[in-house]
Amino acid sequence: MRRLWAGIVIGLVLSVSPALAGPHLDELRGHLGVGYASLRGVDEAPSGSLSVSAGLDYPIGHTLRLGTDVGYDLLGTRTVDRGSLVAELDYSVFEALALVHWFPAIPLVQRISFGMGVFNARADLSSSGAAAFSDLAVEQTTRGIGFQATLMQHKPSPVRVGVEVGWRQMYMRGDDWSLVNARLAIHY
Repeated sequence: MRRLWAGIVIGLVLSVSPALAGPHLDELRGHLGVGYASLRGVDEAPSGSLSVSAGLDYPIGHTLRLGTDVGYDLLGTRTVDRGSLVAELDYSVFEALALVHWFPAIPLVQRISFGMGVFNARADLSSSGAAAFSDLAVEQTTRGIGFQATLMQHKPSPVRVGVEVGWRQMYMRGDDWSLVNARLAIHY
């Protein structure tokens, strides 16, 4: 698996080198998104909540762009009972991804993005008897992968509005976490 990722990174670096020989800031693009995210892969996971993201990208070919995305997902609260004690777990994820954006010739699908990143996954504990629930708290910084598809018009415009639908996989100690999200995105 490491050799595959190393090959992808080397390929990207080699393809970016000619593009960066004379960078033009006017080719830099960005986007802002806000929407909904939901956690999968966790027993009794909360139903999900707010998701925000921002990103920048730069062309490395006619149909490819290389970029970064930063996002934050508030995933909701879960209540846990143990005897007479009650605790709440507040789930959230911070994500930073390096992505390759591909612009396919598919109607309505403007771009497909995939890449890898770093995630900070949290399940913050609030309880009157916190020691009884300490096994449920999570605070891990881990690696993961991401994929998303952006639906919007193909016609060039300085500002476009689209819908991003994505999936993230985080490789945690214990159970892996998966996120699904849908965001309204403004591309500029």
